[in-house]
Amino acid sequence: MIGIGYQEARKLRMSKGLTASQIEAQGNEEYLIYFGRAHVKDFETGVLARGPLKIGRGKYKTALQRGRNQPGIDFRIYAEILLFNNRDTHALEAVAKRIFKDNHILGDQGQNELYNFKDADLYKIVPDLAEVGSDCHQIEIKSINFFSDNGVEEMLFKNESNFHKLFTEVG
Repeated sequence: MIGIGYQEARKLRMSKGLTASQIEAQGNEEYLIYFGRAHVKDFETGVLARGPLKIGRGKYKTALQRGRNQPGIDFRIYAEILLFNNRDTHALEAVAKRIFKDNHILGDQGQNELYNFKDADLYKIVPDLAEVGSDCHQIEIKSINFFSDNGVEEMLFKNESNFHKLFTEVG
């Protein structure tokens, strides 16, 4: 299955030495920009359907997943950009809204954080967002993670500006 679900995200946090009660406790925040989709099985046919990509921000990955799972949805996070503070989640989310505006879609119920991206696009747009945040807005990136089959693949990201290369490299 694509992405990471609530139970797997919880286990991943606990594998890093946190107890269940510590995962969402003050001091253990996991500031993130997440890229995820709602998965739901039709209750009569069992056919799996997936929703549009949601790009949002959060403080605790498990808390936001638990809330989105309440009506029987399996909200799965496909990728995340981890940050050092809550302020940067707001700033990077605003950057995402600007640079991805051509892929923005409005949900049927007025949802506003939905985007028309394919799964394969994530390997381009996630690092692109991190780079724009770092280079143009001095947002320090902690790490970038991609999730598949409930496992994590960390992508190394150097917080060094490449902005000057746009003007110094010719040909």
